[in-house]
Amino acid sequence: MKYETTIGLRYLRSKRKEAFISFTTWISIVGIAIGVMALIVVIAVMTGFQDEIRERILGVNPHILVLNVNGEIRDPDKTAGVIKKVEGVTHAFPFVSFQAMVQSGRQLSGVAVKGLNAGDVQFMNRLLKEGSIDTLNKKGNILIGKELSKHIGLLPGDSFTLMVPFGGYSPMGAMPETVKVRVGGIFETGMYEIDNTLIIMPLKDIEEIMGITATGIEVKLADVYRANELRKEIIRQLGAEYFARTWIEMNRNLFSALKLEKIAMFIILALIIFVASFNIISSLVMTVMEKQKDIAILKSIGAKKRSIMKIFMIEGVTIGIVGALIGSLSGYLICEVVKRYKIIRLPEDIYYISTLPVKISVFDIVLIACVTMVICVISTIYPSYRATKIDPVETLRYE
Repeated sequence: MKYETTIGLRYLRSKRKEAFISFTTWISIVGIAIGVMALIVVIAVMTGFQDEIRERILGVNPHILVLNVNGEIRDPDKTAGVIKKVEGVTHAFPFVSFQAMVQSGRQLSGVAVKGLNAGDVQFMNRLLKEGSIDTLNKKGNILIGKELSKHIGLLPGDSFTLMVPFGGYSPMGAMPETVKVRVGGIFETGMYEIDNTLIIMPLKDIEEIMGITATGIEVKLADVYRANELRKEIIRQLGAEYFARTWIEMNRNLFSALKLEKIAMFIILALIIFVASFNIISSLVMTVMEKQKDIAILKSIGAKKRSIMKIFMIEGVTIGIVGALIGSLSGYLICEVVKRYKIIRLPEDIYYISTLPVKISVFDIVLIACVTMVICVISTIYPSYRATKIDPVETLRYE
């Protein structure tokens, strides 16, 4: 090692008479470690929440929604066939959606009805809590969300009335029509708004009631992050009379808010590290004051100002490295324990998540460690510069 490194590391191990300096060094390391640990844990939890929400949204909603400028799609099977040929598309199927009212006894509630074929909703198998998706093959059967079933008090096999707007016609024009339907299954997505309003109905039943074949095409992708790219290709294949929206556009406000919150928490918790870096400054300043005679001797035997700065910068950077390593390891272990053993439980009726979601990102850990090191390097500049200003003649005059 160069002598600057040797001396810088030796100053970290203070003698007994300089015990207070050694204590402040440890306080600096602990402060940096706590800041790094807190930042890693919070960012991991927020990333986990973001991914959990994304999975739940994509579990029932389309990755790309293809619509026709005229409203109804006249030949949905042909349109879906063209979309399926696009590389990266795994599923494409027609649907009809509209608003309706449900009545069971004295309970009345507004719902969003989506018409799908039974073969096209097999992806919802993992969301089904009671009943079976195959019941959609029978006329009059539907699937409803868990919260809606609680609200109007329905179980699989129960029947209720669905009021469809514009389902019938009279001399006065279109008018609502009441349809008797049966609960074939109950699903749970974990998203309250969906579970409390969504009803899945066979597409052929809706076609008989309303005379509509399809209002759009739902598209599922192998890679959801290629949605924008594949949307352009789909529209190119279908022509100008079609337009499409991606899951990113349809949930832009939600994910923008989550991203902004994550950035805000990063900045707030980075301030903890910034405050802890002041301990490094105070520790180095006290070390410089204590080591004035040593500095004067080094300068008198030919040490350059740059070498004196290196000694104290190495000391400060070492504190930052040790603190960042301890904090990173502690943060990773805490996240791993919470993720593996699910020790933090959440009330499902409020969050619809049974345990605290945690996702450890190596990129986030490296970024936090790098930011910590930059802050620590900056905090060493002033004390190191002050050390170079010591006059060896005045310091050693009476020695």
